[in-house]
Amino acid sequence: MRMFNNMGVHKALLLAGCASTVAVAAPAMAQEAGAEEAAAPIVVTGSRIQRRDFEANSPIVTVDSALLEQSSTAAIEQNLNRLPQFSPAKVPTAGGDIQPTATNTPGSATISLRGIGANRNLVLVDGRRATPSNASGVVDVSTIPSAAIERVEIISGGASATYGADAVAGVTNFILKKNFRGLELDAQAGITEKGDGFEYQISGIMGTNFDDGRGNVSFAMSMNTREANYRKDRQWFQDLWANPDTTASGFFVRNPGIEFTFGNPIQNSNAIYNELFPNRGNLPITNQGVTFFANPDGSLFTTDFVNRGGATGFNSPNDDNHYKLTSAGTIGPNFTDAMLILPLTRYNALARGNYEINDWIGVFGQATFSRVQTNTQQEAGPLTGGWSTLVPWGSGVYTGGALNGYSPNVSSVLLNGINGYVDPTPGILTDNPTNPAFAAAYGNQFACATAAVGGCTNSAMFGSLIPADLQTLLNARENPNAPFTLRGLLPVPRAGETTVTTYNLLGGFEGKIPGTDWTWEAFVNHGESDTFSNQTGIFSLQRLRTLLTSPNFGEGFNFVGNPSGGGFGASTGTCTSGLNPFNNFEGVSQNCWEAVTGSLRNRSTVRQTIVETNLQGGLLELPAGTLRAAVGASYRELDFNFINDTLTTQGQSFLDQALGIYPSGNAQGFIDTQEVYGELLIPVLSDIPGIKQLDLEVGGRISNFSTTGTSYTYKILGDWQVTDWLRFRGGYNRAERAPNIGELFLASQQTFGGNNRGDVCSTQNPGSFSANPNANPTGWQNVLTTCGLLMEQSGDLTADSQFYGNDWRDIIAGGAANLGTTVTQPQSNTVGGFSFPTLVGNANLTPEKADTWTAGVVITSPFSSALLSRLRLTVDYYNISVKDAIAAQTVGSALQQCFDPALNPLATDPVANADTVFCRNVARNQTGALGNVLLTYVNNGRFRVSGIDAALDWGFDVGPGTLSINSMLNYQLEFKSADLPTNPLVDYAGTFGTTENGLNQGAYRYRLFSTLGYRVGAVGASLQWQHLPSVKDASSALLPTSTLTGAKAYDVFHLNVTYQAAENVGLRFGVDNLFNRAPPLSGVNTANTSPATTGQLPGGTYNDTFYDINGRRFYMGANFKF
Repeated sequence: MRMFNNMGVHKALLLAGCASTVAVAAPAMAQEAGAEEAAAPIVVTGSRIQRRDFEANSPIVTVDSALLEQSSTAAIEQNLNRLPQFSPAKVPTAGGDIQPTATNTPGSATISLRGIGANRNLVLVDGRRATPSNASGVVDVSTIPSAAIERVEIISGGASATYGADAVAGVTNFILKKNFRGLELDAQAGITEKGDGFEYQISGIMGTNFDDGRGNVSFAMSMNTREANYRKDRQWFQDLWANPDTTASGFFVRNPGIEFTFGNPIQNSNAIYNELFPNRGNLPITNQGVTFFANPDGSLFTTDFVNRGGATGFNSPNDDNHYKLTSAGTIGPNFTDAMLILPLTRYNALARGNYEINDWIGVFGQATFSRVQTNTQQEAGPLTGGWSTLVPWGSGVYTGGALNGYSPNVSSVLLNGINGYVDPTPGILTDNPTNPAFAAAYGNQFACATAAVGGCTNSAMFGSLIPADLQTLLNARENPNAPFTLRGLLPVPRAGETTVTTYNLLGGFEGKIPGTDWTWEAFVNHGESDTFSNQTGIFSLQRLRTLLTSPNFGEGFNFVGNPSGGGFGASTGTCTSGLNPFNNFEGVSQNCWEAVTGSLRNRSTVRQTIVETNLQGGLLELPAGTLRAAVGASYRELDFNFINDTLTTQGQSFLDQALGIYPSGNAQGFIDTQEVYGELLIPVLSDIPGIKQLDLEVGGRISNFSTTGTSYTYKILGDWQVTDWLRFRGGYNRAERAPNIGELFLASQQTFGGNNRGDVCSTQNPGSFSANPNANPTGWQNVLTTCGLLMEQSGDLTADSQFYGNDWRDIIAGGAANLGTTVTQPQSNTVGGFSFPTLVGNANLTPEKADTWTAGVVITSPFSSALLSRLRLTVDYYNISVKDAIAAQTVGSALQQCFDPALNPLATDPVANADTVFCRNVARNQTGALGNVLLTYVNNGRFRVSGIDAALDWGFDVGPGTLSINSMLNYQLEFKSADLPTNPLVDYAGTFGTTENGLNQGAYRYRLFSTLGYRVGAVGASLQWQHLPSVKDASSALLPTSTLTGAKAYDVFHLNVTYQAAENVGLRFGVDNLFNRAPPLSGVNTANTSPATTGQLPGGTYNDTFYDINGRRFYMGANFKF
């Protein structure tokens, strides 16, 4: 078979072994709770009051373990994300996430109800809080022992009054197997059609009663391993990379090159270009601000204007699709080693027990352990922008690496003032003696190193390794003796290995109150999650620059640390071969890599301790039934600590830094919370015409946080059973989510992200609070003047300093009067771009407030016919409205707070405004460009989501077997968000959605998940259908005329087959993505119809969060029960 083409023998044997041994349960059903009658009182998620049925007053869905088992993956979050109530948050396709921070754990798996954020959904295990994985308070669901999961209950109508103020969107409650008896073993293996992404899981659970059934103990263990697979092995990505109308997937060109900076143009450039690019025709190439890259043969190419007009210099090998030649005449890099799914190794263990001391009191305990290791990978570190290297060039005397901080190999010019030497002619180099250290180090390589005077020129130190064509361009610059900017991509991908170790210890007492039906429990629950991350492929920027600015890029380099102390206690750095970027770093000796690389290690720890007691039971008999109540109190401590590697620690790594990694500060925080709650289930009316039962459920919770004080949450829900087959439910929930540790105490952390508003200081920016006279006719002058003043605050300005091509002093002095009409300003960063802001916590945050309304109907078939007797339908409306939403500022919102008079009255007074905290947080650098932007968490946002959930369960006999249909639909009425109080709510429903206010993308107008099953005796089969409708690009919510496409409708099917081979032996087999459906292309700009003329590509990419990018996958599983 095709699937075995690239498969190792051990994988094939494991698959065959699973297929030949064991079985599974009936087809997975995600169903509305209530499909079965309960024989005894139980507690349903949503309320702590026991009742004799599964009927809940809030929308609730129960998923049995079969949904988790009948899948090619054991990833809990992937299987839950099939349900329309969830939107993907952290998923295994995020294989490029390598940098851990206080609020980010690479490789973790989180879930998000209603798409309003993983930290607004409370994850419980047996009704108790699970241990968070980082300072954002989210739970990594991969740490939950999957072998012991009996079912998952999902309440998606808000549950803050019952479980805690952070259950804004609802609760996901993992119910573990209790009082298990016997032995159950399970094994499963799966693989993709391409023979990669191999995954297997082996699990077992055993338990027994003792002391005549008064006690029970059980143990469960599981191991899950998943191998990586890569985009380069999928045809749809190969087609995407080969498509000349789409943009490249990478950021950085891997070939070495030299950037010719602004301010030092190439002279007589046309003649030189004609010589170097003889086929370029009339195609212009700018003479400054362009990078020329070297082919392996030493010839040159640029990333722009490659094919247009027949001018192309690119001849590098491209069999592996590392480069894309586009129809716009550009060339771009593809990152072909990007993962489709990240590799994982997971171990889970559970031990639990309970013992009935007497009829009224018992003891229980539980211990869980999890160890999850994931690997992620990102494009190699780039020599570009702030990470590029200035290399000396020209006829000046080489003075070592002084340009970049180190000067162990200096020649004569640096001897002045050293060891008593005084230069009699400081401005003249040729009469200086040669530096003895330089001569000793490089005398064998360069004859000029031992010359009596003058030493070696800069060009002599590097010229033998730099292609001749590049030297021609360097020497043709207006200032040929200026250093050049070296560009390129390092040869080793940046990678991260993250290990999360989690344990939880639970112990307590439970019992009954004699003479009543009241039950109680009191317990202590302590959990700890330790995350250790090791990052490789990381380079020390300072050490790398030192070697790259040493002769022949470090060849023969030798340096003993602490030179002023005689090398005391220091290490020695050596490099035999040098790091020649123009040879693609081939043949580099090991000591050179050791001299410049480093592994980063980070550790974070979360500790949670809960002391809680709960009581529930009947208070008194009323005419309509028993008045029941639940009360409880808890104390909770949450302690967090993040220790970053010193090479990337904000405030500690200022003399050196890691190339390709952003600095982040060490962080710690502590929150303790005291809570009390109460619930009442009030029977109002019963057994009268039109009302079989009418109940009212009310509850409230008072939470006192050590950080934000007291918060109040409450609910009032109603349940009206009209007849045996018709029931209405609904109500109101109020929640106040207090800020988490990350939002409050995050230390300074630099990030990389987009800027959706572009640079508002550009006169071409279309924003209403920009410097564009047409878009902002009454305020553009104030904006422009403020921008100039912010540039002035950066310091180190000279008479040559420019602001988008204008003298910065004119911007401040006379600019407000005439710049808009007399000066043409370049169109730079007008509507978007990248930014590198710094994010910090905000101890002054207040809780966000959420109001949730629900209304629904439950219909159970009133018919007794074989066809309709097992029909059940639920329809629920929900509306979640959040104000004072807590979220990190975006660069766009920070700019708006500085320049928009609607938010900042001082925006009309540039002198005063430039000194406000809002504007000082959006600094500009000496070149006039947007500099570091300081962001924090704020209570500025608001959002509202509403929609309708519908669920259908239907079963009937057909022929010799039984046909079952389960269908779940979510229809999104609105998904509105605004990041600032003065901004209007924007409705993203029907689009890919937004991430502002901490929301998750995926605001589809509707989502459908259906299962069609058929069982005959021991054989069962089911077909799952996931449907996503066509969706618009998120930009259409802001700009209805947007020409960016969304995605076409998408359907994917999963086939499952089970066979009960014996009473205690079962087999299962399945195919995910049965028809190998490719993901749809999205993000195509339909306005770019002539890329060869305009240079603008239509573009397009695949969304790997919502669409299957792996392709067809097979799995086989087996189950033994004893």
